[in-house]
Amino acid sequence: MDSGKTAVVLQGGGARGAYQVGVLKAIAEITGARQSPFQIVCGASAGAINAAPVAVMAQDFQVAVRHLERLWRGLRCTSIYETRPLKVLLSGSRWAGTFVFRFAGLQAGGGLLDYAPLRRLLENEFNRERLNQAISSGALHALCVTASSYSQGVAVTFFEGAEGIAEWQRARRIGRRVQVGPTHLLASSALSFAFAPMEIDGEYYGDGSLRSTSPLSPAIRTGADRVLAIITRDPWHQILPLDLPTSPPTFGDIAGHALDILFNDNLEADYERMLRINETLTIMPVEARGKSRLRLISSLLLAPSKDLRDVARTHSEDLPRTIRILMKAVGAWHSDGRLESYLMFEPAYIGELIDLGYADTIGRAEEVMAFLAPCERNLA
Repeated sequence: MDSGKTAVVLQGGGARGAYQVGVLKAIAEITGARQSPFQIVCGASAGAINAAPVAVMAQDFQVAVRHLERLWRGLRCTSIYETRPLKVLLSGSRWAGTFVFRFAGLQAGGGLLDYAPLRRLLENEFNRERLNQAISSGALHALCVTASSYSQGVAVTFFEGAEGIAEWQRARRIGRRVQVGPTHLLASSALSFAFAPMEIDGEYYGDGSLRSTSPLSPAIRTGADRVLAIITRDPWHQILPLDLPTSPPTFGDIAGHALDILFNDNLEADYERMLRINETLTIMPVEARGKSRLRLISSLLLAPSKDLRDVARTHSEDLPRTIRILMKAVGAWHSDGRLESYLMFEPAYIGELIDLGYADTIGRAEEVMAFLAPCERNLA
């Protein structure tokens, strides 16, 4: 019997994380699995927020996915960050005032947006008892949540799971066994500049995608033989010469590109690296392969079939007025839709992304089922 473990890797993407929910919904329908087909669940940034319910409810994958969909379809920007004019003004003033205070030798900090609503959401949603049950039952082998340590300058993967999983330390990446909780999820989601860093045990952490140069590593380190990765950008999108901008990028444009790099570039590059390693291993003699510490990892990458910036532009007016004003101030309003696509936690946009993720994955149902078939045999 195949005893390998299957991991799902959920990278960041802000509001684009809704696409992952649609993919998971389709996988639940395709497999019909009661117990989760993913024994290892890894997430960073918004992906960590999605990873938590999948891991916590690993004993009932169908319930987990339905819960995630209800949660996301009920979100608004006010569920994630403050949008009230006074709150936005205070946060923005505190962020801008940091330069003045630091010049004067005073302590100051914070982010452009106040993420108090997200903190409350995560604290209400996280279920410690169910996570313990998922691990003790064997339905969940590991939950991995990656955050970026500003104190050490490394990616720290906080993990919880089976006793045999060892901590690790590689170049700029650390695996640390902890009791994962809402604080770790919030740290992983603390987008640089937008949100204030999160303190855990005397160290300050920010968005997990910031330092995560090898997003697939936690899944492999915790024992995965198969990795299904869900990204939130079409990796095959090409810009035609006629579509190139004719004016210099604004601060908002640059911020949008920075988010693209944070959330997508590293995972796509790491996935390609894993494919190259697999190809190298397959042409090695069996004896030589047995002496290598490397191993073959089956993989599947699921990505949007269309550019999510185009989807965001059609819903941009749904953003709260204060956020639209803020985006105009940084030169991101009515641009390419990149920044809106990450910040717009509004029902129409979220719903369209969930539906797109579902449709894209149903369209690859045979491929998905073939990939997860070994896991399904184990659950039978």
